[in-house]
Amino acid sequence: MHASPTPQYKRILVPTDGSDGAHIAAEAAAQLAVISGGRLIALRVLPPETADAEYLGISGMAGLAPLEAAIIDMPPSGEGDAALAAIEGVARRHGVPIDSELVIDSKPARAIAETAENRQCDLIVMASGGYDTALALLTGSTTAKVVSECAVPVLVVH
Repeated sequence: MHASPTPQYKRILVPTDGSDGAHIAAEAAAQLAVISGGRLIALRVLPPETADAEYLGISGMAGLAPLEAAIIDMPPSGEGDAALAAIEGVARRHGVPIDSELVIDSKPARAIAETAENRQCDLIVMASGGYDTALALLTGSTTAKVVSECAVPVLVVH
């Protein structure tokens, strides 16, 4: 019997909401990236009501329309977003290359799936909790939606 080769995860998406679970998922993703010679892509999805003008660095401009969906170019090293910076710290500790992306979208699961497909990710590693509110009890968790709706394999970390 021959041992099967180790899967080659070259691009691993790690969505983060800044929670402890997201940090644990990032640790697992970084270890997989070390084994397979891959890189991490940290993703932060914010709802439009959170992405106000001050967060985006354009305070003082009144009357801005809410952002429905947008991709914000992040400065190097996740400056401006603590959740992305934390994931970048995990990658640095493991010696893994990383890219970061901040997306404004009212549907985190959709944004995660689209980013994974657009970035041609081989795997999504995310926590079993996070990105959710009390509404998730009625509508289902973001992680469950990503697992059921995305063509990219998902590793759920508890």
